[in-house]
Amino acid sequence: MNLHAALREHFGFGAFRPGQEQAVAGAVAGRDTLVVMPTGSGKSLCYQLPALLRDDLTLVVSPLVSLMQDQVDGLRRVAGDRVALVNAQQGAAANREALARAAAGELRLMYIAPERFSSPGFATELKAARVGLFVVDEAHCVSQWGHDFRPDYFRLADAARWLEADAIVATTATATPTVARDIERRLGLRDPVRVATGFDRPNLSFHVVATGTRVDKRRRIAAALGEPDALPAIVYAGTRAGCEELALALRPALEVPVEPYHAGLRREARAAAQRRFMAGETPVVVATNAFGMGVDKADVRTVVHETVPGSLESYYQEAGRAGRDGLPARCLLFAEPKDKALHVYFIQRGKIEDHEFGAAARRLERAAADGRYDLPLREVAGKPDEDTARTLIGHLARAGVIRPAPSPPDRALGRILGPCDGRALATCRTSARDAERVRWAQYRAVWRWVEERRCRRAGLLAHFGDTSGGAAAPGVPCCDVCAPAAAPPAPEPARRAGSAAPAGDLDGAIIEVVAGAEPAVGRTRAVEILRGGRSKVVAKYSYDGLPGYGAYAHLRADDVLARVDALMEAGTLRSTGGRFPKLEAA
Repeated sequence: MNLHAALREHFGFGAFRPGQEQAVAGAVAGRDTLVVMPTGSGKSLCYQLPALLRDDLTLVVSPLVSLMQDQVDGLRRVAGDRVALVNAQQGAAANREALARAAAGELRLMYIAPERFSSPGFATELKAARVGLFVVDEAHCVSQWGHDFRPDYFRLADAARWLEADAIVATTATATPTVARDIERRLGLRDPVRVATGFDRPNLSFHVVATGTRVDKRRRIAAALGEPDALPAIVYAGTRAGCEELALALRPALEVPVEPYHAGLRREARAAAQRRFMAGETPVVVATNAFGMGVDKADVRTVVHETVPGSLESYYQEAGRAGRDGLPARCLLFAEPKDKALHVYFIQRGKIEDHEFGAAARRLERAAADGRYDLPLREVAGKPDEDTARTLIGHLARAGVIRPAPSPPDRALGRILGPCDGRALATCRTSARDAERVRWAQYRAVWRWVEERRCRRAGLLAHFGDTSGGAAAPGVPCCDVCAPAAAPPAPEPARRAGSAAPAGDLDGAIIEVVAGAEPAVGRTRAVEILRGGRSKVVAKYSYDGLPGYGAYAHLRADDVLARVDALMEAGTLRSTGGRFPKLEAA
């Protein structure tokens, strides 16, 4: 059967997208293959079709649980019961059954999580199967230069060779030339078929929107999502708390269902939110970067970033969730000056001091019984910081001190392999310094792209080494630089001090704040509330819950204060007098 006929038989269409036929042919022939294609370009087909054409087992290693389930569900329509998965989201009995069916030759595709290879005996059980293709999806995770470096990926090349796989197929959407070379080296690809189709997405518009305050930013996000044809939309927030707050703020503004999605929610709540978004019941989801990876919803019209991501790779991968149906879509990034300071804070907070490696190793050793450790993740770092704990575990694993095992998200499980001696500490130090250099390089790259006044599309393509130049599709505005008129409207310009602020609505908002504030507020506090201030007093007394909170963030404080004084002069408001005068309605 030729490839085009196989494409029609198995997937119901007969035309390959650029690069797919070359990648499929290489994998069918058992050649190592590196596939670099933008999100939505059909990377999955490059290993799914070869798996169905071969008579052995294709293993797909993916870090994305949602992607595994979505792809298995979709493949069962064309592959029946010849596809299965093994991960922590299903029971041990189901995982054992999948392994048994793989060993019996009943499967053509099996999806597994990378940490499975840390589990004692897993690779041994898998050895009974006849493995043909060993697919490393999201292969940028292999590289320490990638934006999502994961130590679990280090052992995949050894696992593939030990299983005697015919070929390794590595796929990614966000590999710069440096990362692509590192993937080849770390996976040991032998004379690979290289498929790189370019990074341009002609149907996407890219807009960077400068904002002054959080309240101003949220008002503008709501306005952008309220435009015709702006939904469905994914809004990426920087923190879990930010997801909850922004979802709450957008619901009344948009008058449509808006749901948060982040790792702090119960698994059932996350699954339900994703299901409703996929079904079109919830047109807006506000999420951390835990959402969207592997979620194949083709008609997303807008992707919003509430804060500047930590890297251009992360931004492009998340923005690429828009317009997978090929129709016009917008990618909006709202940049606030404090985002830069937040990036610097997180980079500095993530710095690992030399003594922390040995201390973490000793904590793991003390928790070990028969060489195996099992303790709450927060105890690894000696402080309630799970991110630092994961980082320490990654560096210690790379140094050969420990071998992590599959574990719940809040625990650390694994085996002690050796002492944290001078050699191991030197490896940890080098690994940590390399990681820090990468984070600083990513910080400089993303902010250079945000702040430079050059074509956004050209800047993205240059970052990924794509020299094609790229171009927007007919009728699609390129970006805020090339097509300023298509960008979300700028905020109302600040008035000069002393000039008249609008009366009407502002006067009513002032009176409403004065009447509703409990305890009562003075002149400057009323101004702070109306402009969306975030002082401790505002939070303590829940002034940010007043109806007028933040409604006049676009005005200067002097302008709002001038209207307060005008209302006092007119007798509409009066001061209580005393050392700490408060306002009250006359």
